[in-house]
Amino acid sequence: MRRSTRLVRNLYPFILVAALAGCETGGGGSSSVSASPHGGGGSMVEQGRKLYVGRCTACHSPEPVRDYTRAEWATIIPEMSEESKLKPAQVAALRAYVDSLL
Repeated sequence: MRRSTRLVRNLYPFILVAALAGCETGGGGSSSVSASPHGGGGSMVEQGRKLYVGRCTACHSPEPVRDYTRAEWATIIPEMSEESKLKPAQVAALRAYVDSLL
């Protein structure tokens, strides 16, 4: 395999995450959000992003967060959280991620 092909394959997960998140990583960023109270890795926003990109896209394609209003997310998150059996801490992280982009 050529070096450039290997580089693209190694970067693909990062490119995919940016695309799935709608390239909406600007703004407040995760550094302004406190770390998880459970001592897990990363901030609540980062954990929420991982859930959005991982769990939410397991069943359907990702939607750019900004395609929906806060009011719409207030309905979407509880419905989908129940459907995917997210724990309360995971729901809170998902809300933090969505809120960080709106």
